[in-house]
Amino acid sequence: MTAITDIQRTLNAIRAIERDSSVDVRLAALALITATSADIAKELRGAEPKPKRKQAAAPTANKPPNPAAAAQLPQPQTPAVREPRPFTEPELVQK
Repeated sequence: MTAITDIQRTLNAIRAIERDSSVDVRLAALALITATSADIAKELRGAEPKPKRKQAAAPTANKPPNPAAAAQLPQPQTPAVREPRPFTEPELVQK
């Protein structure tokens, strides 16, 4: 058997299992297949894999917030409301 045949049989088995599953399982299966496909595509392009993140340490002790410091924080400014602009396609440059 070729690798393509093995992959096709595996995908057919996944399809058969996910058809009878809940929506959550179906979405998780789709996410797993998509992530695997993206990893394979990155490897084929020669991209460096992202380094694994270390889990952040849990905070040791939470101090109560200082009310004086909270009063001194500037209020966030809302951006000026402007009219939406129509979407235009970028022009193709002929070389």
